[in-house]
Amino acid sequence: MKKPKSIFFIVYFLFHIALLVVSIYVNYRSEDFEFLLWLRGKMSMMVYVSAIGLILFFINVLVAGLDKRSSEKEITALQSEVNSLKAKMFDLQEASKTTAPAPTPAPAAEEEDKDHNRGED
Repeated sequence: MKKPKSIFFIVYFLFHIALLVVSIYVNYRSEDFEFLLWLRGKMSMMVYVSAIGLILFFINVLVAGLDKRSSEKEITALQSEVNSLKAKMFDLQEASKTTAPAPTPAPAAEEEDKDHNRGED
């Protein structure tokens, strides 16, 4: 994995870990009315953090789309290379067939010629 992509996924992971910790803490302190009033005062900060989470999500979708596009380009390039290599191999096979020497006569035909030549002597 490329380094910028790894760094992004680490940041994305840490964001979710922090979100989980804060959620557990708020759930633990949910019986404290003063804490809930203090939390209500921090609502604007929660909106900004939620917006950051949404931005990170869209960056994740963008990274996944770019990965898919680059892998499709790589697959297309490899398929065209395979096709060109297949064509070269076919051309080499055809060239070897046309330049192949004429087949030698079968041994049975040579024996018949020898028998025929002995009879004339």
